[in-house]
Amino acid sequence: MVSERLSLFSPLNPWWRTSEVPSSWTGLPRKKYLTEMLKWIDDDFMQVISGIRRSGKTTLIHQVLNAIIKEKTFAPQNVLFVNCDDIKVRESFKYLADIAEGFESLGEGKKLIVLDEVQYYEKWEQQCKNIYDTYKGRIKFLISGSSATLRTSKDLHFLTGRIMPITINPFSFEEFLLAKKLALPKISMNFDADYKTLVQLNLGAFVHEYLEFGGFPEIVFAAPEKKSQIAKEYLDEVIYKDIVKLWEIKDVKNLEKVALFLTQNVGQRFSYRKIADAVGENKNTTQNYLHYIEESNLLRLIEYYAKSTAQQFRKEKKIALVDPVFHTSRFGMANIGPLAENCAGMHLEKGNLRVFYWKNAYEVDFVAENARGEITPIEVKYQNEINAEDFRGLHSFFKHFEKVKCGIMVTKDRFETATAKDGRIIQLVPLWLFLLSF
Repeated sequence: MVSERLSLFSPLNPWWRTSEVPSSWTGLPRKKYLTEMLKWIDDDFMQVISGIRRSGKTTLIHQVLNAIIKEKTFAPQNVLFVNCDDIKVRESFKYLADIAEGFESLGEGKKLIVLDEVQYYEKWEQQCKNIYDTYKGRIKFLISGSSATLRTSKDLHFLTGRIMPITINPFSFEEFLLAKKLALPKISMNFDADYKTLVQLNLGAFVHEYLEFGGFPEIVFAAPEKKSQIAKEYLDEVIYKDIVKLWEIKDVKNLEKVALFLTQNVGQRFSYRKIADAVGENKNTTQNYLHYIEESNLLRLIEYYAKSTAQQFRKEKKIALVDPVFHTSRFGMANIGPLAENCAGMHLEKGNLRVFYWKNAYEVDFVAENARGEITPIEVKYQNEINAEDFRGLHSFFKHFEKVKCGIMVTKDRFETATAKDGRIIQLVPLWLFLLSF
């Protein structure tokens, strides 16, 4: 029986009445994230779901709730979803402990409470520590919020040893294809085998759409004429609701200039001085702005590949946007080569890899390092023709790193294996195959 105070939550907890999560709330299954979330559902860790705005965090939470209710891990009446962004909630329950205490007292069995957009509660970090310590073993907590708030809080130390974080990104290319209702065969993660089964699907047109409009769920499903406008609104939300509010930025115009510089120059190397000069701001402030933008999860900064950390810090960084639509919605598709490079780089970032770039006389777009320290150089040449000079970066890398025996060249549609005179192997792989099979 839900108490009168807790009845405020009834509209967002229909499973109390129906014993199931509405199918319209669960969206496209995000198997990778769902599997990771469910792996920790029986542990006491407070699971923290963060990511750029509109990446699908709340939908994923509903997928988790749907799974645990169906699997009877928790009884439906023991699952509470709280939207902390709702001012009525914060007026009725001044502290998170009030919610936990009220819900824990109802009925028997272990409870689960979701605190969505938890950052709207003042001193949420300390409050979460208190309810975790008080109800450990009796209530499982899931909390979510924007990356900027959850990743950069100066009081996050209160939750040390108590949280298990997961970062949500927009749809991968595979998820994008599933959203388009394309039936994909089983992916074996073997280029040769997967090419034979996938080439018949003519995925080139889908890649082009993915490069233009990206993988934000709402944009993927939106009408074509609305996609770019929605993307522009997303960028404004990140700037004004995350960055300006969190760091109390006064000079918003220069912050916008830095953000637009970064979104325009996707795939480019940069120095803080270069950006500062371009926007008319001092170097230190520009560096702070860029840090804020990175922490909002709008982009990643890709470091130079070197064994020396000091050498890495001295080198320029490369810009990789979390989603290409932040570029295309304002600057179009003229720079499709850098967009393809960005897409490949973000695909690597989403895997269990460390991602760098390398440059000497020639540049290699990415160096992917796995958990064993093994590295693979990757060059992106999204163009109609591949010429001998396009291999110079990879050949130069091989000369400097003699233990590396193979590399990858990501192409527009060419698939073949090239063998150098010294026996080094370069696998040419279409972008669509790389995004599905690597």
